[in-house]
Amino acid sequence: MYKAFFGLTENPFSLSPDPSFLFRSPHHEEALANLIYGVQSRKGFGVLTGEVGTGKTMMLECLRDFLSGQQI
Repeated sequence: MYKAFFGLTENPFSLSPDPSFLFRSPHHEEALANLIYGVQSRKGFGVLTGEVGTGKTMMLECLRDFLSGQQI
């Protein structure tokens, strides 16, 4: 329904977030940079917190894509 009405090429809603639809706000950029730094420097545990719908799962999907691209 949404694809045809808005002329989209991909489904806009799914159970798991698609990082290609991420709006990279300064807060999201900072969160992603901290997650990447934590993994690359082997700091142990990282905590990502926030209100419902703020993009926590999206950040983890972006982190996964970044690490996959780096062969990690």
